[in-house]
Amino acid sequence: MVQLAETIALNEIDAEWTLLGSMFNALDRFGQIAADVNPDWFSDQIARYMFDECKKLIDEGHTLSTPVVISLLPEDFAGIPRARFYANARLGALPVDQLGGLIATLKDRWARRQLLAAADAMKAAAPLFGQDPYAIASDTVLALDTINAAKAERRAGTLSSAAYALFEQIRQPEGLNGAPTGLTAIDKRLNGYKRGQLYVIAGRPGMGKSAFMCSSLRRTAEAGYGVAIFSLEMTEEEIAARVIADKLDSQIACGYGDILRGQMSGDEMSRVGEIGLGLKDIPLHIDASPRLTFSEIAARARQQKAKLEAEGRFLAVLCIDHMGLVAPSDRYRGNKVAEAGEISGAARTLAKELDCCVVLLCQLSREVEKRDDKRPIMSDLRWSGEIEQDAHVVAFLYREAYYLAQDANADPVMLQHARHRMDFLIRKNRNGETVDIELWCSIAHSCVRDE
Repeated sequence: MVQLAETIALNEIDAEWTLLGSMFNALDRFGQIAADVNPDWFSDQIARYMFDECKKLIDEGHTLSTPVVISLLPEDFAGIPRARFYANARLGALPVDQLGGLIATLKDRWARRQLLAAADAMKAAAPLFGQDPYAIASDTVLALDTINAAKAERRAGTLSSAAYALFEQIRQPEGLNGAPTGLTAIDKRLNGYKRGQLYVIAGRPGMGKSAFMCSSLRRTAEAGYGVAIFSLEMTEEEIAARVIADKLDSQIACGYGDILRGQMSGDEMSRVGEIGLGLKDIPLHIDASPRLTFSEIAARARQQKAKLEAEGRFLAVLCIDHMGLVAPSDRYRGNKVAEAGEISGAARTLAKELDCCVVLLCQLSREVEKRDDKRPIMSDLRWSGEIEQDAHVVAFLYREAYYLAQDANADPVMLQHARHRMDFLIRKNRNGETVDIELWCSIAHSCVRDE
C-alpha cells in the first residue's frame, strides 16, 4: 500500500510534468509561461532540469523546437525512450489559458514543503540544549519569511490597471510618485521614497547619515506618510533629540547634544517641550532594540504596518540604521559577503512584500581614507557586489568639512565655505539619472535642508 506522503509526492510530480507537457505543446510561448514560474517550485529534479535548460536556451536567444527539447531528456526515462516520454508528456497537456491554476498548485505545494522542512528543522533542533533557542526561532522566522515573500513575487494585472495606478501616482503634489524626502532637489531626481524599492544610503562615520535620516524622515512623517525607523545604533531618546533639534527655530542655539544633556536655558527648555508635544501624533515609529536579525526586523515591521493600517494609514518608509549592525543569521555567519547579500536581498524582498520603500543605511569601507580624493565611489561599499545589485538607488553622503577640520594646513576660507555643505551623490538610480546634489546641513542640530 502506497503511503500518504508517497501519494502526495507522486501527485506533485504528475502536476509538474503536466505543466511541462503543456509548455512542450506551446514551445513558442515557453518563455512567456516560464516568467510566472519559479524553478524552485519543482520537486522532481529532472523536471526542474528540463525547465531550467529550456529557459536558459530562450534567454540566450535560441528558438525551442521538438528535436532540441527531446535531446535534453535522459536517454532512457524510467524505461521509456525519451521520444516516447516526450510524446506522452504532451498527451496530458492543458491549454495555455488554463495553466494559471496549475502554476498556483505548484507554488502552493512548494510552500507546503518549505513549511514542513522548517517545522522539521525546528523540531529537531529545539530539544538540543547546545542550540540557542533564539537562534532556532530566528532561523525558523527567516525560513517562513522566504515562503511569505513568494506571495509577493508577481502581481497579476492588466496594462490598463497598471496605467491607472501610474496616473494616480503622478497626480500627487509636485509630480511625486513616492513619499516626499523633505528635500526638493532629491525628490526631483528620485521621485521621493518609492514604494516597493530599496534605497541604500552610505557614508563614512561623520558624514551625517543619522542627521540625514532623522531630518528627512521626520518631514516624511509630518506629511502624513507612515515611517518606521529601526535604529541599531542610537536610542529612542537620541533620535528624539535629533528630531527636536532639527525643528528648533534658527535663533535657538542649542543642538541635539545639549538637549540630551539638559544644557538649555529656560526659553530653550520651553520650546523643546512644545516641539516634543507637537510630534506625538505624527506616524513615526522608532524601534531601538539592539542586535536584531533581519527576520526580527521584518516581523516587527509587519506589526507596525498592521498597526498603521488599523489607524487608516499606510507604511511608506522603513529605515534600517545601519546594515553592519544587523545580526547575521546562522546560515552565513562569518561569511561577510554572503551575510551582506542575504540582508540586501531580504531588504529588497521586504520592500515588495510590505509595498513600502526600505532605506538601508550603510558604512563605507576604510579604503576611502587611504585616497587623497575622499569622495566615495561604488567600490567603497563594503561587499558592494550584492548590495549594488539589489538596490534600486545607491547614494553616498560626503562632507568635505569633516576632512578639512582634521587638516592643520587647511585653508580657513575653504573650511568656512564647506562647513554647512553636504553632498548627496546618487551613483545608481533606476528611477532616473545619477547626479551630485548639494545640501545645507548643521551636524550639531542634526539638520539637513535644500541648498
